[in-house]
Amino acid sequence: MERNGKMDKGARDIIKAKRLEKKVTIAQLAKTVGKNPTFVAAALNGNHRLTEDEAKKVGQALGLEKETVESLTKFPVRMDFPNTTDPFKYRLLEIVGVYGDPLREMANEMFGDGIMSAIDFTIDMERVTGSQGEARCKITLNGKWLEYKTF
Repeated sequence: MERNGKMDKGARDIIKAKRLEKKVTIAQLAKTVGKNPTFVAAALNGNHRLTEDEAKKVGQALGLEKETVESLTKFPVRMDFPNTTDPFKYRLLEIVGVYGDPLREMANEMFGDGIMSAIDFTIDMERVTGSQGEARCKITLNGKWLEYKTF
């Protein structure tokens, strides 16, 4: 269920199929392991890793075999993106394309010369209601600001 020490697509497919079969949401699994739902969703897709204890809890909740549970603890190799054919991912890339430079300029004005960490970082997604009652998707990126050093 792994290649080069990382979770493979087969393990991801098994985990997703079991989760859907048992009608267990990502939010429910996140509560079970005590982690943020977005982090857990990334772990179930092989882009983060869970501790052995957390992986066992997911395994128990979904009825996974030992090998599949162990795949959740492997170090990820994050090289399967971007996928510009998936509409959701494409829109995220489009947002960065449209707003990336303006956000960079605003960040420089607010914080100085630096970058937002993707290591010391959290991301949350929630469903909110718009002003006319429509469903809206709110994504919050929260990263430590890292100033570039001069030398």
